[in-house]
Amino acid sequence: MDKPEDNEIDLVDAPVGWPPGQETPEDGNATHASSRLPESVGMAEDLPDDEESGKGMGTHLEELRRRLIISLSVFVPLFVVGVVLYQKLWDAIIYPLERAAPHLLRFQALGPSDGLVMAMRIALAFALFLSLPVWLSQVWNFVAPGLTARERRWLYVSLGSGTVLFFLGASLAYFIGVPMALEFLLPFNQSLSGWENAFTGTGYVDFVITCCAGFGIAFELPLVMLALGVAGVLTPEGLREWWRVVLIVIFVAAAIMTPPDPFTQLMLGLPMLALFGLGYLLVKWVHRGEDA
Repeated sequence: MDKPEDNEIDLVDAPVGWPPGQETPEDGNATHASSRLPESVGMAEDLPDDEESGKGMGTHLEELRRRLIISLSVFVPLFVVGVVLYQKLWDAIIYPLERAAPHLLRFQALGPSDGLVMAMRIALAFALFLSLPVWLSQVWNFVAPGLTARERRWLYVSLGSGTVLFFLGASLAYFIGVPMALEFLLPFNQSLSGWENAFTGTGYVDFVITCCAGFGIAFELPLVMLALGVAGVLTPEGLREWWRVVLIVIFVAAAIMTPPDPFTQLMLGLPMLALFGLGYLLVKWVHRGEDA
């Protein structure tokens, strides 16, 4: 085989871009094709990962938008129904006051728009309460694909039980909590020198809605404790050790979720103590199952 002539360049050893016919530098600083190739390939391989992450984020945002549209498609018609039926809803809201003090079924309007604002608030609360299962189901459908089978099972139980507990707490406030609170608060107002029970319709509506929502949220306490127990955040030993702190936190939460009067706060704090006991039993059951 003939030897290559002296003016021919070995393409494997020649630096990239080195003109033919010239000597190859001997200082070793030139970058060879073999050393540049992996870097270029690596940069090309990184691009699909970025594109896939961008597509994944876009897919999640599109899914979130779709879930939000589904929830609003239920909420908006319910809100319209609430606006149309605001008079019947108002009659239902004043039921606790009829039980406690029927002679006070007259309200003051401090501005021309008070009646309209009251009707909007009633319709908004009506739509939010009735569309709650839909909102929760859409949250479930959005997060479920990223969970394990065990986590999906627990989340499914929590969502179903959470809806029932919320309406149970709101019903307890409506039929028992609000009437008992009014029976205590109205005579207390009259006992103050120069005070009389004459309040606005919007103020009364806010009082009822706050009580019902506060009781409903408070009744979720066992499920929150169950979820934290499944995640390993709460343990029976830790709950027994920190029960004094939990007692304070419960009554502070009751004060935040109810109107600012001690009687209503006490009425919510005591059931929350019972719910905390139920949550403790659930956490203990979860950890007992893991130990077994």
